Amino acid sequence: MKVIRLVVRIAFISLACAAFVALTQTYAHSVRVPLPDPGWRGERAHRPSAPELGKFPELVGESLVIATYAVAGRIVLRLRLSPVSRGEGEPILLGLDKAARAAKSSQIWK
Repeated sequence: MKVIRLVVRIAFISLACAAFVALTQTYAHSVRVPLPDPGWRGERAHRPSAPELGKFPELVGESLVIATYAVAGRIVLRLRLSPVSRGEGEPILLGLDKAARAAKSSQIWK
């Protein structure tokens, strides 16, 4: 009985894999990658090898965008760059066990 279940599960997984491969191949053959504009290709081929000082503000702007995303991610996801302090990782004991025992003992004496 267990062997039959195992064979059926393997067959279903194989069928799902075959369907995924077929759909991936169909999609891959239907998509054509557009070629860049000839003017853009020419401009890119003839760009200077030395950095241009006129593009420096663009670099600063992109760096600020990356820094903003990093800070926002740290705030939203509360990522820690330093390890958790020892006292912070310990569970908080509410003393509920003691309160339950005291309630039971008071009911016994009544």
